[in-house]
Amino acid sequence: MARPDTQTRLAVELIRKRLQHGDHASGGLPGERQLATELGLSRPTVRKALAQLTGEGLLSRGVTGRVQVAEGADGPARRPLIAFLHTGNLRGENALWRDGVYAAAEKRGAVARSFSYEHYSDGVFSKALDGFDGVFLLQFTDEKISPQLLKRIQSARARVVVLDQDETALGLRSVIVFPFSAGDKLLGHLRSLGHRRIDCLNIHPHNPVIEARIAGWRAFIEKHGLTGELMSAPVDGSLQAAYKLMSARLKAGKPVAPAVYGVTVHAAIGAMRALHEHGLRIGRDVSVCAVNDEGLGPYLVPSLTSLQTPPRDRYLLKAVDWMTGRCEWKKPSLVQPKDAPLFVGESTARAPK
Repeated sequence: MARPDTQTRLAVELIRKRLQHGDHASGGLPGERQLATELGLSRPTVRKALAQLTGEGLLSRGVTGRVQVAEGADGPARRPLIAFLHTGNLRGENALWRDGVYAAAEKRGAVARSFSYEHYSDGVFSKALDGFDGVFLLQFTDEKISPQLLKRIQSARARVVVLDQDETALGLRSVIVFPFSAGDKLLGHLRSLGHRRIDCLNIHPHNPVIEARIAGWRAFIEKHGLTGELMSAPVDGSLQAAYKLMSARLKAGKPVAPAVYGVTVHAAIGAMRALHEHGLRIGRDVSVCAVNDEGLGPYLVPSLTSLQTPPRDRYLLKAVDWMTGRCEWKKPSLVQPKDAPLFVGESTARAPK
C-alpha cells in the first residue's frame, strides 16, 4: 500500500490532535467540507485522512454516512473527557481552579477542555452535559443555579461537580478548598497579637461562601468579647472597589480598626493601598490579613498574612475518579480540606499600645 502523501499525513495529524483534545465532544466532528475549510486543506486530502483514521478504528461512518468517533475505539480518542465551565472572567481564583482541573485530569489520563458561559441558558451547557464524561461547574458567585439548569444536570449523562461553593443541599457534589471554619485561624492570629478590635472588609457580591466568612467573623468576635465593624460594599470583588471603599472612609474621617480582616485577597490589597496613601503603615499602625491569598501573599510588599490557597488538583482527583467511573462517591458529597495553611507575613503585627 502506498504511503500517504505529505498533505494527507498533515491532515491525519491535525484530525488526530482534535480527537486527542476532545474537540468532538461538544458537537461532533464537522462534515468533510467544513473540516477541509477549517484545516485549510482540500476535500480529497481530508477524505483520504478520514479513510485512514477509519481504517485504524478511530472513526466510523454513521447510518447517514457522517463521520463520527468509533464506539469502543481504543487509543487517544477514547480518553475520558472532562469539561470545565466558567464565567467569562478567567483570572485569579478562576484560573487556579482551571489549572487544578487540568492537572487532576492529566493525572488520571483524561482530557480537560474549558468553556465560558454568559448565562445559565447558554448552549454550552447542553454541549458539555451531552458530550463529556464529567463537568466541573464554576458558577456565578452572585447567582444561584437556575431550576432549569439543575433539572438538566440531574438528567444528564455527564457527572457534574460544583466548584468553590457548597451545593450539596441541591444534591450536587461539590469541592471547596477553604473550610468554613478556616477563618478562625486567621482571626485567632490577630487576637494572639493583642488586637481587641477587628473590622471586617468585604467588596464581593454576596454568596454562601462570602456570607459564611462574614458570619464566622461575627461569631469569633462575639465569642471572644472583641469589637469590630463590618465594612461592606458588595460591588464586584475588585481591587478598585476595596480601594474606593477604604479611601472614602478615611477621607470622611471615620475610624478604622487597628486590625482589618479581608474576606478576600482583593479586599485586603485594595485596602492596603488606601491605608498607605493616607499615611498609615501596614503592619504597624494597621494590621491587614485575608482569607485565600490566591498565591499572592508572600510576594506582596509588605507580604500579606493570609490563609494560603492549597493545590486544587489534590481535592479534585476524587471527583475525576468518580466522573470516569473509577470509584463511587457516596454522600456526604462535599470534598474540602480539614484545614488551611496560615502564612504570617509582614502585614500583621502586635496591636498598637
